[in-house]
Amino acid sequence: MDIFFEERGYEQSLCGCLGGNVIDSVYTYCCCPCSFGEWYGRRRGKDDCVVNSLIGTVIGMCVYVAWFFVWQERKKAQDEYGIQNESAPVAIFLSICCSCCVIAQERAQYNAKVGEPKLLFY
Repeated sequence: MDIFFEERGYEQSLCGCLGGNVIDSVYTYCCCPCSFGEWYGRRRGKDDCVVNSLIGTVIGMCVYVAWFFVWQERKKAQDEYGIQNESAPVAIFLSICCSCCVIAQERAQYNAKVGEPKLLFY
């Protein structure tokens, strides 16, 4: 249970979106593919929100593979920020069952480390 409530190098815990920016939490939950696409594109230096959201939506429509993209992006971001990776089974479980929370945590980390441009609603 510690993985849900400890930060482990992140700016917020996995369940930290519940106590953070409410508007961003609602956006991430209701528009999870769009928020993933925005984070995915911004990490690559692409600022076109519409294109990034479309990329996330297309990936999110492929229900059986969407978790894989979330898992891979999380691993890359953890390596980039120097955060210790979870074991593969835990990371896969989080990407499948808690993908909105994972995306919210990664978006908060991006905004804390990168600064500008901020992600939508931050």
